[in-house]
Amino acid sequence: MQSGERRVVEKAYAYVTRDGGEELLVFEPPAGEAPQVPKGGVEDGEVPREAVVRELREETGLGDAVLRARLGRDEWPHPEKPKTYRRHFFHLSARDAPDEWVHEVTGAGEDCGERYACSWMARGRAAEELVRDQGVYVPALTAGEDASRP
Repeated sequence: MQSGERRVVEKAYAYVTRDGGEELLVFEPPAGEAPQVPKGGVEDGEVPREAVVRELREETGLGDAVLRARLGRDEWPHPEKPKTYRRHFFHLSARDAPDEWVHEVTGAGEDCGERYACSWMARGRAAEELVRDQGVYVPALTAGEDASRP
């Protein structure tokens, strides 16, 4: 890579809904950053749809979410680092998730061992408040959908 070039990093993002699809799962990392959705890097040999399920389990502990749809893909240049994220956004639904919980992150990532405070936020609010343009595809979720059915 030559000076000035941006490295492209593949990332998978999870929009998890429940209870009719009006709420979105978010978490707040311990550093006090704004709310975000579960997401992470696509590992070698993995496709984005596999990565999003793995990242959701590692960051929130939810292992039984159902993958519903791929919502979109874009490229987001990091404002401070010489890299661009190729972001893959997916819709998943969860049953029987509590209203809020704290999860210790697992896996091999740099956030392993951190504790994330997970909760649900109204979709409209999430679209506006999620950090780093993570809410860009929230409007693609179908209003009023029943997230409890496959």
